[in-house]
Amino acid sequence: MTLKIQIAEFAEMWENWELNITSGKRPIQMKHSDGTAQELLLLNKFWADLIRFDAGKGVWNHTHEGDHILLVLKGNWFVEYDWIDYELTPWIAYMVPGSVDHAIKATSELILIAIANDHRPADSEDRLDIVQK
Repeated sequence: MTLKIQIAEFAEMWENWELNITSGKRPIQMKHSDGTAQELLLLNKFWADLIRFDAGKGVWNHTHEGDHILLVLKGNWFVEYDWIDYELTPWIAYMVPGSVDHAIKATSELILIAIANDHRPADSEDRLDIVQK
């Protein structure tokens, strides 16, 4: 069986090679989160989502099936990973095992790509499990 290549456009490149990532809410309201999302690519349960948070918003401490790589495109934020805050910046990739308690806290408008295995749709009730402190 031949699979068709999937291509997702989420930004435009300006003439000076600067990447223009549009601000503003995305079409899908995420469950258990302040974020909005745009599904980019899907192959079985391997996902790539574009996720956006307003400044001061985020997603509470949680775990989920599968692991993910987060690539920040725009903004500043903290990831609380195993109860420790780490300041994160654009254009660096971060590996977050789904089984480890983690949260995202945006300090400015945050736009990131989440690439994950064994993930669920952004608006699915079972995308993540909230962890109580």
